[in-house]
This record gives sequence, C-alpha cells and structure tokens, in this order.
Amino acid sequence: MGRVNVFLKDKLLDEIDEEAKAEGTNRSALIQTALEKYIEAKQLQRKEEETRQKMQEASRKIDALAKELGDWDAQGIIRKFRDTNLKGDS
Repeated sequence: MGRVNVFLKDKLLDEIDEEAKAEGTNRSALIQTALEKYIEAKQLQRKEEETRQKMQEASRKIDALAKELGDWDAQGIIRKFRDTNLKGDS
C-alpha cells in the first residue's frame, strides 16, 4: 500500500476526524473509502455520458435515414409482414 502526504484545511481535517470517530474507523480508512466512492461515481458519470452521446448519435443517424427514405407507412409494412407470416404458419 502506498503512502501519500496531502495538505488539508484544518476545518476539513477536523470534520474527517469527527466522522471517522463516529464511524468507528480511522482517518486513513475514511479518506480511502471516500476517494474510492468518489472515483466510482466519476467513472459511472463518464460511462453514462458516453452512453448518452452514443444514443444521441444513433438518434441523429435514424433521423437522417428517415429523412432520406421519405414518407412511408411503417405500421402498414409491419402489419403486412405479420399477416403474411401468420398465413404461412397455418
């Protein structure tokens, strides 16, 4: 395990010590847990943003394709396909 020296404001250090005492742990364990949770949250936030961007790009591509294809009756095509397949199953 590595060792790190960090400068903290006195008030923050007091709050850390109070919280560590309330949690029944020590300062180092509390800071380590807090940093782990912070990093997990930031990684999740980045992953969600990446997913959101991919969804937006997919939506733009679908919109461009729809514009290129023009007007067509999607429900009618689906119904025709469904009805044709149902008749073939009989």
